[in-house]
Amino acid sequence: MKPLWRTSIILTAIAGAIITAILIFQKTNQSSIALTEEWTATQVIDGDSITVRQTDGSQMSVELCGIDAPEVKQGEVLAQPLANEAKQKLQLLVATADKQLMVIPVEKDNKGRTVAEVMAYGKGETGATRFGEVGSKTSDR
Repeated sequence: MKPLWRTSIILTAIAGAIITAILIFQKTNQSSIALTEEWTATQVIDGDSITVRQTDGSQMSVELCGIDAPEVKQGEVLAQPLANEAKQKLQLLVATADKQLMVIPVEKDNKGRTVAEVMAYGKGETGATRFGEVGSKTSDR
């Protein structure tokens, strides 16, 4: 028979692992981010940002995960090179999908915007189009 102190240590370790798992799950479970859902694009802001809306009227701004496009002109700040071309390409992709998008939230960035993978099933040559993929861009913007 094992000594009582060994059993106590094992039970304490198991309890600690369970508590740690619960805390990690609670920290990563962001209830403010919707699950994978279908949305309608209402505006293409620039080459890596879209405003989307659901049928119930809820709306959000989405930053494409894995994409870092040049910024368009904002106020007095001049547009970066190729910014308008990047925006036009994203507008074309959205139009090809009849503005119907699937949004898969990844996280919130430091400005509170939703960073997400966005997919569209268009009528183009390739069929499904994936706008944003996890990759080079992170939420440090």
